[in-house]
Amino acid sequence: MTRPVFLLACCVTALPVATVAHAHELRPAYLEVRQNGPDTFDVMWKVPAKGELRLGLYVRLPEHCRELAPRTVYLTGDAFIERWRVQCPGGLSGKTIAVDGLASSLTDVLVRLESSGGPTQTVRLNAARTSFVVQEEPNWRQLAAAYTSLGVEHILLGVDHLLFVLGLMIIVRSTSMLVKTITAFTIAHSITLG
Repeated sequence: MTRPVFLLACCVTALPVATVAHAHELRPAYLEVRQNGPDTFDVMWKVPAKGELRLGLYVRLPEHCRELAPRTVYLTGDAFIERWRVQCPGGLSGKTIAVDGLASSLTDVLVRLESSGGPTQTVRLNAARTSFVVQEEPNWRQLAAAYTSLGVEHILLGVDHLLFVLGLMIIVRSTSMLVKTITAFTIAHSITLG
């Protein structure tokens, strides 16, 4: 079989898959808790939306935290954003933050806690892990683990990525050029996600 005939056969075979496969959407929810005083924190909660429909995910802060003012809620093109300020006597270290509704969702939540003058903690929550305990001193390994696991899932669960790599394997003849091309794609895609 000649190369053009082989490529045509691959395209025809992949056509049924391509008609039902769409580029997957990676739209995690995002929670940012930024300390602005000894016991006060600014909270920003961004939840994916489609039009006026908001994903049913809700932040649950520790019980000792109380809201200091009404929440500001607004809709951007593809997300609902809520902002509010809370007071948590004694801080958040050792306390649990959870996201209700996450257990029945396919969406992940990226959580970022910034303490004033201290380290930043980043955690990834999903259906299997809907809460976490705020650490006194998070380290770089925790941050690397959160982003690495999110990236691996993004690549392996994305049909569009797998079809792209399959296409490269078909049209690129040299193994070294294939490695260079896939590496360049991975770096470029990581930059766009970042």
